Amino acid sequence: MSTTTTSAAEQSPGIELRDPDSPSAVIENTRALLPLVAEEADGIEDAARLTPRALTAMRRAGVFEMGFPAFRGGLEMTLSQQVEVVAAVAAVDASAGWNIGVLNAGGYYAGRLGDRAYAELYPTRDMPTSGSFHPRGRAEIVDGGFLVTGAWDWGSGSYSAEHIVGGALVFDGDTPAPGPDGKQRHLGLWLPREAVEPAHNWQTLGVRGSGSTSYAITTPVFVPADHSFDREAPYDHTKDPLNRSVKLSHFALTGVVLGVARHLVNLTADTVRGRLGDGGAARLDTATAQALGAAMGEVDFAYAGVRETARITDDIIFSDDVLTPVHEDRMTAANAVAALGLRRVVDLCTELAGARYILDTSPLQRVLRDAYGALAHAGTRRMHLGTLARTALTHPATGLTVPDDTARGGGVRDRCAS
Repeated sequence: MSTTTTSAAEQSPGIELRDPDSPSAVIENTRALLPLVAEEADGIEDAARLTPRALTAMRRAGVFEMGFPAFRGGLEMTLSQQVEVVAAVAAVDASAGWNIGVLNAGGYYAGRLGDRAYAELYPTRDMPTSGSFHPRGRAEIVDGGFLVTGAWDWGSGSYSAEHIVGGALVFDGDTPAPGPDGKQRHLGLWLPREAVEPAHNWQTLGVRGSGSTSYAITTPVFVPADHSFDREAPYDHTKDPLNRSVKLSHFALTGVVLGVARHLVNLTADTVRGRLGDGGAARLDTATAQALGAAMGEVDFAYAGVRETARITDDIIFSDDVLTPVHEDRMTAANAVAALGLRRVVDLCTELAGARYILDTSPLQRVLRDAYGALAHAGTRRMHLGTLARTALTHPATGLTVPDDTARGGGVRDRCAS
């Protein structure tokens, strides 16, 4: 599979970046990246993947290393920090933010490896790792590992990745191999990169630069048993914070929805200002003011909700507390709730912008396409809200909503009243 990583490593991004040896350094580097991302946005769009310059800068900034566990010498950044990094970049270019959100999950995958496999696959943490788990491939048990085949879609970041992970169901001969829970085992496996065949089929409405091509392995290839992890592992409180739940690894991708909504509001406000001329806000009619204010409020409350969900989850996983099923599903539902806000922002902003957003010369056009691209992702589906409701009704002790969760500092009004 062709990759841009070799040429990217040889290029200089042309900006000053700190050694990414701490969360604060990565956050500072993210701010430094933003002008470069703006400069490279057209190239990312045209190439349908990260440009070499953007990839080099991101690797040196450490934004793909946020999820590596501390016990491996990693940054082990909080979910709050990770989602803010993705959102900040996505507010400049959705595709760049998407690559960070996806390739950042490599640190989570790497944290599940044993010592030997980790040393072999990650001699340095600067090894961006892409992964796709749908459709599921096939992993047949053989001596020492598995023979793997499959065809995977939605391979975001795979052009820019050093490693590619594929999800596969495990078979013993022709018989499905069960896991500890009795269901057929579903593994994530580090695929030999030279065996991966890209489909080059990522021609899309929006988020073009995510490089989410399909890829396949048609001739069975051997993968060592220790180059795999349980994709559906149950919650394990004994694990490092970012690996206690398999649902944690893509929370940062929620930042794409937030960043795109913010970008839309800012561009729409620029359009409104342009129509006002020298008169400024004094010329703003009531309907326009209310619509713009509503869009601003949607962004504010989406950010606030995601940040609070991240804070609560961080508070649990970086302590001795246990992440309940409600907390897990609320974290997953946060992306779907933020997506509802983005849908409303799209409606408000297109109404405010007028017909000119359909023109190729309008900066709104690409961001609107990116919005629809982000809203097509499985993580934004309303089904996650139904899952949260069912889980909360099944586990009433946690409460239906954040204010009901007294263990997490909710219920203040009730305590004060008593």
